[in-house]
Amino acid sequence: MALAEYIRRCPSCGAENASEVMRCACGALLAGVDLELKQEPKDAVAATNAATDIEPPADTEPAPICRFPDCAQPNPPHSVNCVYCNRPLKAEAALTPADEMRSLMRLPSKLAERYRIVRSFPARGAEAELLLVERLEGGPTLMAKIYRHGIQPVREVLARVLKMPPEHRVRVYEADVSDGYAYELMEYCAPGAWREQMKSGPQPAETLARLAKEMAPALAAVHAAGLVHRDLKPENILVRSLEPFDVVLTDFSVSSVIDATQCFTGTARTLSYASPESLSGVIDGKADYWSLGMILLEGALGVHPFAGLSEPVILHHLTTRGMDLSGVADANLRKLLAGLLLRDPGQRWGEAEIARWLAGDGSLAEPIEQFSAAGFAQPYLVGEEVCHTAEQLAVAFAQHWNEGVADMANGQLLAWFRDVQKDQNAVRLLLELRQDRQASVHVQLLKLILHLASGVPLAWRGESVNTQAILSHANVALQGDRDAAWWLNNLYQHRVLEIFARAGNQEAENLVQKWYVAAQRFNHAWDVMQALLHRRAPAHAEGGVDVDAMLFGNSSIFQPQLPDMHAQLLALAFDVKWTERLRQRLTGEIMALAADCPWLAEIGDPQQMDGATLLVIDALLPDMRNAAGRQAKARENAQQAERREGQRMRQQGSAIIAALRELTASRMATPTVCDEIHRLTAEYHELLTQARSKGNMDAAWQEMIRHLARYRKDIDRLRQLVDELAERRAANEGWLSRESFGLVALVALFVPIFVNIRLLPLILAGTVGLVGWRLLPNWFRMREIRNLGKAL
Repeated sequence: MALAEYIRRCPSCGAENASEVMRCACGALLAGVDLELKQEPKDAVAATNAATDIEPPADTEPAPICRFPDCAQPNPPHSVNCVYCNRPLKAEAALTPADEMRSLMRLPSKLAERYRIVRSFPARGAEAELLLVERLEGGPTLMAKIYRHGIQPVREVLARVLKMPPEHRVRVYEADVSDGYAYELMEYCAPGAWREQMKSGPQPAETLARLAKEMAPALAAVHAAGLVHRDLKPENILVRSLEPFDVVLTDFSVSSVIDATQCFTGTARTLSYASPESLSGVIDGKADYWSLGMILLEGALGVHPFAGLSEPVILHHLTTRGMDLSGVADANLRKLLAGLLLRDPGQRWGEAEIARWLAGDGSLAEPIEQFSAAGFAQPYLVGEEVCHTAEQLAVAFAQHWNEGVADMANGQLLAWFRDVQKDQNAVRLLLELRQDRQASVHVQLLKLILHLASGVPLAWRGESVNTQAILSHANVALQGDRDAAWWLNNLYQHRVLEIFARAGNQEAENLVQKWYVAAQRFNHAWDVMQALLHRRAPAHAEGGVDVDAMLFGNSSIFQPQLPDMHAQLLALAFDVKWTERLRQRLTGEIMALAADCPWLAEIGDPQQMDGATLLVIDALLPDMRNAAGRQAKARENAQQAERREGQRMRQQGSAIIAALRELTASRMATPTVCDEIHRLTAEYHELLTQARSKGNMDAAWQEMIRHLARYRKDIDRLRQLVDELAERRAANEGWLSRESFGLVALVALFVPIFVNIRLLPLILAGTVGLVGWRLLPNWFRMREIRNLGKAL
């Protein structure tokens, strides 16, 4: 069986070249062209199958092509999302029911009190949501652009846009901030974007001429307002009406202010429509006319000239050659395109030339490409790449990273810039980078690339690091891929995006704001939540053992490592549904845990938390569950202790009652017995008061209190009798003392002698009566005491 043969297909002429060939016969470099499997002719395949008597395999699933025109890249079979732009490959109707979609979207309060959502657009931007709204009382449909939390449009840009004539821009009726969300209320163009009109195929020359007639004054108005659009593409041209033909510009979110002739700007633009000079990071209004030329060329061909090409191939094309217009049949239209797509922005056509072309001015000279840009004194070779300009060298190093790292490390670049090119600025930069011992050679190469061409797309170590690539890696990392997590952490640790942002790359700046700031907020929120857990959560359950403290000397909650958190931070920043699912899950978790830990309410309502705090709560959930478990264990131990205490009190009460019953069984309540009864009744009251003071509403505890309290009336009476008996005994000590009986004896002795003897019986009777008066009540009290004892 023959081995599979791979080829490189030339992006210029389409010729097939062997895999080891790095330059096509037409002169195009093939170093950045992906390998593809060579397709044999159908007759050869049939002959091979017949010769081997092997049944040809069933047709395999073709590589799905991204359905979004601004991507249109092939993907591996069975892919669900595009690996380049992370958008779904298949359009699934009613993926989310309309009612559910409405419930997930909420207008800021300033809009909600006047408007309601009609529907949302499925294609969400990275910085804003687009919603169709209408007034509560009815009326025309409007477009609401709701910026994501924390993103604020540049007010100076918006102010300048509003100064443009409304016939050239989408009308903005309201722009404000509500509930922390910036929003814009704009007109809704029902026919849609110009992209929708291009789906029918190649456009007639007359239609493209009408588009040029509309766009030329519109771009002039943009530039007159001191702006460069920077992201002109079919999606940002809205059709107000087809008859009469009326189009307007929209989406000025990445526009740059140009108070001078040129502006230094980032690369928040679509590469397929970007001008060659945008790679240098220095552009003027002529960059928008290049984008217009690419839109018109795409309309004339029916397909974008860069369709199906990878980003490195597009970069190579932009830095080395002009656009091929041979596929445009109309000669007059081809002249317009040639003028708009001149690589030299100084020679490129603008509004004046377009107006002359529309008027049929025969004196308008044919545009001729003149390569007047200053290049290197001698070309620099990177593999098979021959670089004549700084931009070409930057793109070559971005594509051939290992070669660039080697040239940086061995000093070849420094020697070339010093001895051959004699570029003191580059030499100074290379010397500074060499002195920076903390920066890796990869970081040094990146800084050199951005010095040579600050507008190069986001790339690091030979791979794209744009938003789509980062989100694709984050999606894989969320599924547990350690390599993807390491890739994200490598970007973060080397501050790659910050380096691009300092060079003026707006896309990198947006990523830094969302990713890096989210990481900082995560760290801050972690410290706050950890302090709360340490302050409120019990260290360990009563009677338990803190193993961490025993082994490591502390019981700190360890913060998750950033390599494990980058994917979640990116998901929070870019995926609203992921965030909402996390928010709903955490809300349920916190509610369940709050039953055992009421103090968890102090962390706040997850419905009101920002993304970083949600992620902290999610990371702390295991510790919160442990805290709730310890709290529940402590509560269970406390309940068991209370149950044991209740049983002890019940047993103690029963012992008191039994002792009282035994003491009162004696016929004679002697003072010793009465003192013991008094002590036991006092102990009983103290026990009952203690049981009631606990405030325990447990059924067993309350039953124990009722059990003790049912003896209270008898015990109170028993104590009263004992006290009365003690009082009478104290009084009887005076009445029935030896002195009193001695006096009675003397009286009984001398009365018969000195008085009448008949008085003696009266004296004796009085004495007996006195004794009975003092002792008989005591006997009745002792009898009642015995009866109360029997009743206990």
